[in-house]
Amino acid sequence: MLAVRSWTGYEMTTQLQRSLRFVWPSSAGHLYREQKKLVDLGWATVVDEPSGARTRKRYSITAEGEQALRVWLTTEPQEPHFEIEGMLRLFHGDHGTVEDLVAAMESTATSATAMRDELVGYAQEYVEEGGPLSMLEQGVGGSEGRIEFRGREMFPERLHVIALVIDGTTRMLDTLASFAAETSTEARSWGSTTDPSIAASTRERLESIRVRYETPCPAAGCWLARCAESLIRLANDPRDVDAADSGTRGLSLR
Repeated sequence: MLAVRSWTGYEMTTQLQRSLRFVWPSSAGHLYREQKKLVDLGWATVVDEPSGARTRKRYSITAEGEQALRVWLTTEPQEPHFEIEGMLRLFHGDHGTVEDLVAAMESTATSATAMRDELVGYAQEYVEEGGPLSMLEQGVGGSEGRIEFRGREMFPERLHVIALVIDGTTRMLDTLASFAAETSTEARSWGSTTDPSIAASTRERLESIRVRYETPCPAAGCWLARCAESLIRLANDPRDVDAADSGTRGLSLR
């Protein structure tokens, strides 16, 4: 976030918790500790500035910090990891009751749907008249200073990557919500979580998984491949409106 602009510690923590909690959740305490670590590494500077009767700390990125960010972006990402308590409870579901398992799956489906709807709300806000998408199309953003819409700071020049993140995250949440709801329905038909009659449906499920992925997803049809293609085009020509639009079209969020 410091590569975008300077922030006070509170501003940065609030912004990160709002924008990244869906893909990289962190506690406020952890984020404040990371800010201090950036200064210790020489990747950021911090100054005290007056704020009423008190002072607050404002962080800015250094040249070394910008270089560290560029280097990090060239490295291979870690493999994806998920922390979904509902799935953990499902893994241990045979040690509990059907009622407990059904309740856990229903709660997971509800939470995933609520998170998805929150992101959809952001997308709907971004495409409103005069909102970030209109700003992007008009070339507003970047060096114009602080830009607000509906009382929140916006970064229209970053909307193409933000839209891709929203698109990918809503798809994952949709999949999780659908799976949890289907699992809840199936579990209701069990006599118990160790019911021997489950064996038949287990074979059907495993065969379905095997068949589903026997044919790899064509590269041109994969969401991640489309994202990569759009970013490559933008890297080659930042003025490529079609490439940027291919990212912001994800705001339809089907």
